[in-house]
Amino acid sequence: MSNIEKTIDTKAQDIFEIKTQTILKPRIENMDDIVNSLKENELVKDFILTKSIDKQQRVEELFVSLMGIENRIMQTRIIDKDGKELVRVDRKNQKSKPFIVENSKLQDKSNRDYFQTLSKMPKDSVWHSKLDLNIENNKIEIPYNPTIRVAAPLFEESKFIGIVIVNILMQELFNAIGTSSSFTHYIIDKDRNFILHPDETYSFNKYKDVKRELKEDFPNGLNAQGVYVYPIDDILKNEDKAMLVLKTSDTYEEILKDEITQTSLIVLILTIILSFITSFYISKTPAKLQTSLLNAHKKLKEYTSIIDRYIITATTKTDSTIINVSSAFINSSGYSKDELIGQKMSIIKNPNRDKATIKDLWETILSKKTWIGEIKNRKKDATEYWLEQHIIPKVDKQDNIESFVSIGIDITAKKELEKLATIDKLTGIYNRRRFEEFLQIEMEVAKRHSQPLSLILVDIDHFKSVNDTYGHQTGDMVLSQTTKIISQNLRKSDIFGRWGGEEFVVICPQTNKSEAFVLAEKLRTAIEKHEFKKVGHKTICLGIAELEHEDNEKTLVEKADKALYEAKNGGRNKSVIFA
Repeated sequence: MSNIEKTIDTKAQDIFEIKTQTILKPRIENMDDIVNSLKENELVKDFILTKSIDKQQRVEELFVSLMGIENRIMQTRIIDKDGKELVRVDRKNQKSKPFIVENSKLQDKSNRDYFQTLSKMPKDSVWHSKLDLNIENNKIEIPYNPTIRVAAPLFEESKFIGIVIVNILMQELFNAIGTSSSFTHYIIDKDRNFILHPDETYSFNKYKDVKRELKEDFPNGLNAQGVYVYPIDDILKNEDKAMLVLKTSDTYEEILKDEITQTSLIVLILTIILSFITSFYISKTPAKLQTSLLNAHKKLKEYTSIIDRYIITATTKTDSTIINVSSAFINSSGYSKDELIGQKMSIIKNPNRDKATIKDLWETILSKKTWIGEIKNRKKDATEYWLEQHIIPKVDKQDNIESFVSIGIDITAKKELEKLATIDKLTGIYNRRRFEEFLQIEMEVAKRHSQPLSLILVDIDHFKSVNDTYGHQTGDMVLSQTTKIISQNLRKSDIFGRWGGEEFVVICPQTNKSEAFVLAEKLRTAIEKHEFKKVGHKTICLGIAELEHEDNEKTLVEKADKALYEAKNGGRNKSVIFA
């Protein structure tokens, strides 16, 4: 094989790996993460089971927030087990604001192939649609917008209850993977239709009803010299069975030939000159020099613009002074390049960063190892954003660290969904699902180290009368104020959550029942003294239970609940320990 062929083969493989592993795969995995977060969201499940108006509004707000964060999402929906849309949030184009589709316009999707497929898929599945064009009012939207739908089935225990589905624009992704100076890029499906074509006319030709035979672009077939075919169906897991095809551009081959010719000429001249010095050593130099020059050329001219535009990268000195950033880093941070270069990375530091994470980061990279993790940053306008980062130490020939290279992926949308899935929206404290996870962990720790642990269950007395007399808005205000008062009177080690309705719950680590009673009385007194707007004074009942060795999560909660029941029956405004 000639040097040119070897160079082209190597470059094709490099391009494929960069386009798929650095650009395509992280984007698709991020889409999957978003759908999985929605699928596991407690509010989404509660709504699809109860179909209550209040929960519908909250789900709609959740979807609007998500699409506000991630403007590539064009549509987010929930479809019930019978195929009927329950919630749909749309946007007209990538720059417009998302809007809630009214109930009268929601549709029956039970006969759609994707619904039939998803209703039979296993619990932990994620489904990718074929890549196609966005459709508005039963017509293909112009300008064309490549779209993929990502969906997952919803289950309550082992019972299928519906699906969550998200429509995502792919144009930016296609732009990122569809160009290079060395090759013409195509994506084709299993039926040899073009999904991506260098001439936009033929991209998605089957959806546009435009005929384009494969032999028109590949007269000698896909196995011809200079044509490279790579399956990508391990990333895009759909019926397309898509393949990325790279076809060597004529200009690139000519440039390589010219460069090799020029390099050979330079080598020849050097050989003649240096041969007067020593013919023996220099006879081996031309081939080595030629190879070095070609390799240097390959490294210098490829991928810089793609990486700069789409990958969030920064290079810093060992003291974290920024010496270079990509355009994607500039866009994500909101700072200009001039504002960043010469500054410390603390310019994007979020004051609420986890100190243990930062300590682990520095310990890892200073030991010359790559650190991988999630960091919360702050933009120039003070907006918070999250990056999943790989921070790589670069060492010199003496094995001393000379700089750090950071490569990041924006996971803000994913983190927001995780937060929404664990925080009660009204009160801002942990919801029941997240609280139960903490309870399991704290009980295991307490048992392992033979430490005391107590649980306090709190209920607002006669709360129903607040809603009945003053309305739900006032009721929500009482819940929010109660949350605030209790939070202000808890210890740092206590874990506070909303159990449901007007009930709250507190885990008290390293606390016996007598100490928990003292805390409960402090909370009860604080609520009793507070005057709520419109409502006046309210009281609470508290049930206290201490962990015994034979307890599990269920029995501990049951004991606290029995103590709470006793407090209610004993005249309310009381704290009672389970006996």
